[in-house]
Amino acid sequence: MFKRRNPKFSLITILTDAAVVAGAYLFAYWFRFESHWVPIRDIPDVLEYGKALWVIVPTFLFLFKTNHLYSIRSPLSRIDEFFAVIKATTTVFFICMAVTFAYRDFTYSRIVIVVTWILSMAGIIFVRNLIRIGERKERKEKGQQIKLLIIGINRNARKLVKRFQEVQRAGYQVVGVLSETFHEGEKHLEGVPILGAVDSFEKVVEEYNIGEVILADPDFSREGTAEIMLKCESRMITFKLVADFYGLVTSRVDIEYVSDVPLLGLKELPLDDVWNRAAKRLFDIVLSAIVFTVCLPFMTTAAFLIKLSGGGPIFYKQERVGEDGQVFNLLKFRTMKSNAEAETGPVWAKENDERVTAMGKIFRRTNLDELPQLWNVLKGDMSLVGPRPERPHFVEQFKEEVPRYMARHKIKSGITGWAQVNGLRGNTSLKERIKYDLYYVENWSLLLDMKILIMTFTAFKNAY
Repeated sequence: MFKRRNPKFSLITILTDAAVVAGAYLFAYWFRFESHWVPIRDIPDVLEYGKALWVIVPTFLFLFKTNHLYSIRSPLSRIDEFFAVIKATTTVFFICMAVTFAYRDFTYSRIVIVVTWILSMAGIIFVRNLIRIGERKERKEKGQQIKLLIIGINRNARKLVKRFQEVQRAGYQVVGVLSETFHEGEKHLEGVPILGAVDSFEKVVEEYNIGEVILADPDFSREGTAEIMLKCESRMITFKLVADFYGLVTSRVDIEYVSDVPLLGLKELPLDDVWNRAAKRLFDIVLSAIVFTVCLPFMTTAAFLIKLSGGGPIFYKQERVGEDGQVFNLLKFRTMKSNAEAETGPVWAKENDERVTAMGKIFRRTNLDELPQLWNVLKGDMSLVGPRPERPHFVEQFKEEVPRYMARHKIKSGITGWAQVNGLRGNTSLKERIKYDLYYVENWSLLLDMKILIMTFTAFKNAY
């Protein structure tokens, strides 16, 4: 049985998490009662105060476990781990605050709890990054990387190969790719050798000592998939299949009974809940207002530069289709020549588009042309995060051609989205984009919104 992570490092992580929490708590005690930075009359006994650690540390570890922060088989990515640590640590913070209000036998300082919360988050994230570096170094020195074989030559396979090459800490070495229909001219996929056709699977597995297989082709036959899965199981090889979300109806299937007749339907979406909607709207208003205020000097400068670089309007106003199919006017800084579509009609922008101005190229590459949409967010036309709104011309076309296309309009459109931060913007695969949009719609959370906003600052792929 192959594992992604050496159990030793999971144990080290557990012990260091516990040590960081205990250290943060003791430092918070010193800061509150002994540093003289905060006025105090009576100093409680440190041993009496320290008894709370017998509850705090196990609570931390339990919540970290429930948030998959100690998983051996499926360790979280760096950004997912970051948010999971914040989520679990904050949950413990609120639990501790609630206990201090209810428990009257001993008085605990709120300052101690707040300082412990902040230091625990920062310390755990920092120490875990050091452990990642040590784990990666040991894997490399001892040659303990899992040898990975990918079946299929498509966009999914390319993304997997590139991701495993970028994130070496996962402990994988992509040794090759198999194709369902191999041609002699095919040699490499993203720098990884194409080892042949699927019928050479057993030979490749034995020759390269494969530890994990990923079937990245959703069109692979059921019989073929079952055969490969059984062969992997008999050799104790981990087998995984790329989910074809586009081919599935939905992962949120619900069942209800009328009398004794079972009816299948769709579960409510997260944003069907009024409290979730209110939380997302409040988040949008507060954050967009802050960003709008901070960016106002830059936006004023940008407007001046656009006017200086050839005249014409500063803003580009365009009709887009948003929530429930409602049409609204989306605002952008103008990046193209005036009347750019006078001859062509509605068309998507492409790389090296001649219609884009010199200043517009800079704005589009850095996503700065989207800043005026903060006003759309404040007005309520859009959200900070959501499926990107499309023009009515294209919506009418796609809703007839692409199954489930209109399902993305169940929530407000966004300035950025899950598809965009994964490189699916501009003239890219619409079917792939729908998969990501629907995943977001069905799995929304404020933490996912925060993750997407952070990823947006590095998501410049296909920005033209």
